[in-house]
Amino acid sequence: MKKHLILFISMLAIAFSSIAQRAMYLPIVIKNDDGSSETYDLKKGDQLVYQVNAGGNEYDFIVTINAESVENGIDFNYEMTNSSNTRGHVTISAKAKAEASKYVNYFRGGDLNLTDACTVWLSDKNFADMPSKKTTMQIDNNSPETFYRPADDEVYPTVKIKGENKKIECFVIDNAADGTGNKSMWINNISSNSLIIRMDLGWTIALKEIR
Repeated sequence: MKKHLILFISMLAIAFSSIAQRAMYLPIVIKNDDGSSETYDLKKGDQLVYQVNAGGNEYDFIVTINAESVENGIDFNYEMTNSSNTRGHVTISAKAKAEASKYVNYFRGGDLNLTDACTVWLSDKNFADMPSKKTTMQIDNNSPETFYRPADDEVYPTVKIKGENKKIECFVIDNAADGTGNKSMWINNISSNSLIIRMDLGWTIALKEIR
């Protein structure tokens, strides 16, 4: 009887642990040449390789996903192939991922715990504003500004996913309603994974590969 009780308690502990750490669903939307769509689901260990061009300097910014859950948010390591070989660790709390309208884009190495700001992903709050075609964002401690979803907002950048070139289905937001502003972002077109695929803020960063 004692053995059965211990087994039952262990099973309950595993079940509750599983519920407490519900994984996020992070699909990348792929547009096929025949017009159909499919998805690739990001998972622990995947590396997102972005190409950065800042002030004439080009290097890779590599995000390695450590963990992602509905309750705890997103945890990742990053490294840069710049001259400083900058490395660090970032956590985006679940609250920040859900509610933030502030964004951090400059990493100086070391640990960064974001509780009121987002990065790499558009927050759920900003994504949820898209049906109204505009949202307010504060980027890197600058003044808040409005980003719009212009009429011509569909883009399909090519990204190498696990060795194969794929077109990702994205929409554009821009700080001018007609799409001709000086700041823009391309967002993976699904609310459950609002990954920023490309960003132009006077310097550019664009996803080129998922390893």
